[in-house]
Amino acid sequence: LRTKTKSNFRAGKSNYFISEADEYMRHFLNFKPKILAITNIESDHLDYYKNLTDIQKAFSELVSKIPKDGFLVCNPKNPKVKPVLKSAKCRVVDYTKVKTEFKLKFPGRHNIENAKAAFAVAEILEIPKQKIIAALKDYRGTWRRFEFKGKTKTGALVYDDYAHHPTEIKATLKAFREKFLDKKLVVVFQPHLFSRTKILLNDFAGSFKDADKVILAPIYAAREKDDGSINSEMLAKKIKQTGKTVSTPCPVRSREGSQRIPASYGVENFEKIAHYLTANTGKNDVIILMGAGDIYKVGERLLM
Repeated sequence: LRTKTKSNFRAGKSNYFISEADEYMRHFLNFKPKILAITNIESDHLDYYKNLTDIQKAFSELVSKIPKDGFLVCNPKNPKVKPVLKSAKCRVVDYTKVKTEFKLKFPGRHNIENAKAAFAVAEILEIPKQKIIAALKDYRGTWRRFEFKGKTKTGALVYDDYAHHPTEIKATLKAFREKFLDKKLVVVFQPHLFSRTKILLNDFAGSFKDADKVILAPIYAAREKDDGSINSEMLAKKIKQTGKTVSTPCPVRSREGSQRIPASYGVENFEKIAHYLTANTGKNDVIILMGAGDIYKVGERLLM
């Protein structure tokens, strides 16, 4: 959709307005939802929130805005979601009870859970069951979520994904491993925000279990300034402690070289990353460009 319209907005003709709400700085409190779907609550945006409890308080306030004749769609047994249910004046719908069997075009348990939440919302809106199932089966994904970009000249598959939180990374890589059992997963990760990388450093380090190789790009600053207290090299060292070999910065080497290629690299810029990938990946590799910044530009270089 975004490729055709150059926007993530689509103007429909129904009476419904659907939006993904952002909890950062409590932005989502500008909404007054009739139906609210909560898929999960994580410790994130800790440059703004004090802790998980503070985040849950913001979600509780959002839940309290749902009118009595509205609906809260969630997994009420999720320990991180359960505390916010106390604020609900509306009906709570457990999407995990959706029994319909359907196949998606994308692997991953998290995608099935998201589909169940969407199914529950559609049922509330009295959309016919078979129409819901058909729509889910036909769903082809969205920009920067398990998005297939193409093949390199050496035959490596290139995917782009927006995952930038440790929990997202784990779930996404698990899905890739599920789909590509016999291929090597080469993850090019661009940390997003200095604060997030610093606060969740240990969580990030342990989130690449399903990757065969990890290449670290410099941290994407976005709205923050670099105070010198955190960088990708520090993350590389933490990854090394989980058992993966780390080299930083990354020397460009070909497969013909006698030197063993480490499993994880830290590199200085996109050109070096693209150069390394071109020289060291082939038909048995899946390249995953991962992060919320501009890491997708590596793919543009690879597929030129």
